[in-house]
Amino acid sequence: MTANDEDIPTLSADTLAALGDFYSEREQNEKRLEDLMAQMEQQQPQAPLSMNMFLEDWNASQFWYSEETADLLAQQLLDGATVDTRIAIVSAPSVFVQCKNLLVRMQ
Repeated sequence: MTANDEDIPTLSADTLAALGDFYSEREQNEKRLEDLMAQMEQQQPQAPLSMNMFLEDWNASQFWYSEETADLLAQQLLDGATVDTRIAIVSAPSVFVQCKNLLVRMQ
C-alpha cells in the first residue's frame, strides 16, 4: 500500500448497500414507467395511476401539486376537450396523473 492509496475515497459496506438499493429501486420505477407508457400508447390503462409511479427528479424542474390542486387543474385542462384535442402537460407529474385518471373515469 502506497501513500497515494490512502487518499482514494471508499464507501462503507452499509453505504454501498444503500446505494445498491437506491439504484435497484430506480430501475424498478423506470421499468414500471416504461410499462405504463406502453399501456398509454395502446390506450389500455390497467388501473388508476398513482403518484408512486413518479419520482421527483432533482435534476429537472417539476411542479408537484396536492391531489386537490392537481384534480382542479386536470378538470380545467379537460373542460371542453374533444377526442381531437391534444394537451401537453410539462413538468407537472401530479397533474398528468389526475388527467389520466379523470379520462379513465369518464369512459
